Amino acid sequence: MNVSHHQLPGSLRRLMPGASALGQANGRSIIDVTLKLRRKQPLPDLHTRPDVALSRDEFAARYGASQADIDKVTQVMSGYGLKTVDSSAGARTVRLSGTINAMESVFNVKLFNYAHADGNYRGRVGYLSIPVELSDIVQGAFGLDNRRTVRRRRQPASGIGAGAGRRQALSAAPASWYLPAQFGAHYHFPNGQGAGQTVGLVEFGGGFFPDDLKKFCEKAKVPVPKVTTVSTDGTSTQSKDGAEGEVMLDIEVVAGLCPQAGIVVYFASWTEAGMIGALDAAMQDKDNNPGVLSISWGAPERADIWSDQAMAQIDETLKEAAYLGITVCIAAGDDGSSDALNDGHAHADFPSSSQYALSVGGTTIVDLNGTGADIVWMEGDGLRSDQGGSTGGAVSDVFDRPDWQSGIAITSVNPGAINGRCIPDVSANADWNASPYLLVVDGHAQPNGGTSAASPLWAALIALMNGNLAAGQRVGFLTPLLYQAASGTGQTIGSVGCTDVVSGNNNTASVGGYSAGPGYDAASGWGTPHGQNLLAAIQAKLAAAPLPSGPSPAPATA
Repeated sequence: MNVSHHQLPGSLRRLMPGASALGQANGRSIIDVTLKLRRKQPLPDLHTRPDVALSRDEFAARYGASQADIDKVTQVMSGYGLKTVDSSAGARTVRLSGTINAMESVFNVKLFNYAHADGNYRGRVGYLSIPVELSDIVQGAFGLDNRRTVRRRRQPASGIGAGAGRRQALSAAPASWYLPAQFGAHYHFPNGQGAGQTVGLVEFGGGFFPDDLKKFCEKAKVPVPKVTTVSTDGTSTQSKDGAEGEVMLDIEVVAGLCPQAGIVVYFASWTEAGMIGALDAAMQDKDNNPGVLSISWGAPERADIWSDQAMAQIDETLKEAAYLGITVCIAAGDDGSSDALNDGHAHADFPSSSQYALSVGGTTIVDLNGTGADIVWMEGDGLRSDQGGSTGGAVSDVFDRPDWQSGIAITSVNPGAINGRCIPDVSANADWNASPYLLVVDGHAQPNGGTSAASPLWAALIALMNGNLAAGQRVGFLTPLLYQAASGTGQTIGSVGCTDVVSGNNNTASVGGYSAGPGYDAASGWGTPHGQNLLAAIQAKLAAAPLPSGPSPAPATA
């Protein structure tokens, strides 16, 4: 290693399985790299929901990067020929631009172009290094390697076949699709249409198409909501690249359930840098100020997809959301316990496996208009590659079990695994065939599903609950509350506010998977929402620890 450089922890990259080198990257090409810097002071872990949400300005003042650190990074990097094109103390970022030759020099690495079946990419192997005078300041560097990381939850186009056998076992054959209002009634959503609330959606590809939304709203018989698009890194907001169905599904589920809420869509590239940048954009967005985010994208933990530094920084940003009073709903996956990896093991999907996410699994509705509970979503063999699908759910191999899950006795099906974070936390309808959602995309109406529909459904519920809380209050970091006792009962808020799912499993890995049963399980979490009961339980919890007026010097926890 160059003596003037220091190895950057967590930056190890391996070759993607199946990739082959095409040659060294063009040294004269200009690229951007984003650095994540240390905080002024460490951000404490949260063991429950903060009583007091910090404003963005308060948060940046306490936990952002210092201007002195930003200035030092700019000075040192300029000596290597890199230009600082943007910086943010609140997001702890410095964005650098320069030639690949200069980037290779400053990070002590060689960049190559690789061919891969999932898309060619520019990448590297091994650790990054940084100038030694920045070794205590820089915590991550993103953008040198632009392999595709996150993948969309949307299933490939499928016909009736995958669900036809199960459909006969249901109480009644479904219509071609159901409208969001029908799901809202099934899950006992509270009153309101989301007026005064903003729902954020994070997307990686695809685009927003107003004509599709207008046609959807006509079929759903709801007014057309205001949608704002934000490109966080120059990514198109109107791309027809096959991912537009994912984007429009997210938007339309929210629109159908709370049409008076504002919807802001953050677009980014399908890379680690893209995920980090999109989350930062939402956290720093004072103008739109979303109270809840939904993310229908992810990938298995590590698995030569995520670097450790990326997982650590994304987890930190989700912790920021908890401090800011923003609920982040993240789909748990659509390929069962294997999460679409064929190594035989079970895998949790990231970033859904972060303890600061509300991890959302999938179910099938068997009795839309009755009182019967949903069952765990499992179509065909549970794998999208075979035109099936099933809910994600697993025990993390990366994140330790948080304190608020200490009473959960579930162990990993993987031999020798850690006692990790269990997902999902909750679930909702995801079935493509038996209880499909209406989707309008590319001018056509069609049935759709997946946990990519369940996640925005939960986000819409959070927005409605926020609208029913006292002025200045938000649901915020809901996840740990679900595992706490509800006021005046011997039950948890999760069991009071959700309908238990007790049937089905997500077994797609060779080692097995997880089954539903009474109480919490790693196939359905606490179950599907009973919106009115959940709202009442949260209101009672907040009444026991009321939000003080004005800013607090420190975010105490209840």
